[in-house]
Amino acid sequence: ACANDIKYVNMSTAMYGAGALVALVGRNEGGKTLSREAVTAIVHNCQRYFRGDTVFAVSSAKTVLDSGLSRVRTMTISDANKGLMLQCDGLIDTLVQCLLLDPGNKRRTQDGGDALQEAAAGTLHELSLFGPWAVALKAHSGVMASLRELLDVGTKSAQESGAAALFELDDEARAAAATASQGNDG
Repeated sequence: ACANDIKYVNMSTAMYGAGALVALVGRNEGGKTLSREAVTAIVHNCQRYFRGDTVFAVSSAKTVLDSGLSRVRTMTISDANKGLMLQCDGLIDTLVQCLLLDPGNKRRTQDGGDALQEAAAGTLHELSLFGPWAVALKAHSGVMASLRELLDVGTKSAQESGAAALFELDDEARAAAATASQGNDG
């Protein structure tokens, strides 16, 4: 289903097949792993909630989390998947949107809004621990500013994940922490 993406009643079988694959092998580091097509289908599924030209743009925060971001988050457990996820255009923008930082975002105050924000922050933290993703996140124009804003407006859990991601991505903060640690050792 993932490789051929047959449309049935104008719905993608790849998206549903990929969802099943993520549940079965999304966390695997070795052995059977997800295909490029499965990873792409999962990312595209999550992105559809942020495209204004679809009926999914009005979906609730809980729906975005349960049907979109939770699968992306599961994929980030495996480094093999992270490598494939790097090839998905727009994924970083989608993760930043899932932080719900825009005060006018109606999902921010909905049931599940806090959980969506926390999952997005946790996903960004998990990706920041993987070298190639750290480079991509640093190169993105809005990630660092969004993570810093999250420290002021996010839930406690989102703030913690945001701070951890910033620590991984901010070379100056890491150097200062290492210097302070060395000073305490002497």
